[in-house]
Amino acid sequence: MYAPSLLDPAAEELKLADVIGHGATGVAREARTLLGERFSSVTFMYVLMRAFEVEYTAARDASRWHEFHGGPYALSDADLEALLAPWLTR
Repeated sequence: MYAPSLLDPAAEELKLADVIGHGATGVAREARTLLGERFSSVTFMYVLMRAFEVEYTAARDASRWHEFHGGPYALSDADLEALLAPWLTR
């Protein structure tokens, strides 16, 4: 796990980036770019909560996005969009 001091700058950059109109998958891909090798389901959860005030349970569910891992509980792009819409359309 990374210390918040290593993740907060990426969360702040994500908050300031022009990604809201790009949907949840656009936000996730921008987070991947900003975090680089630190990008994981856990760091994605953290930056979502910090940048967009996403509730913990929603961020936890978002960490099941199919680009992190597959399996029967993986979220599709459409599922991720629907899950995060309340926070990304403000």
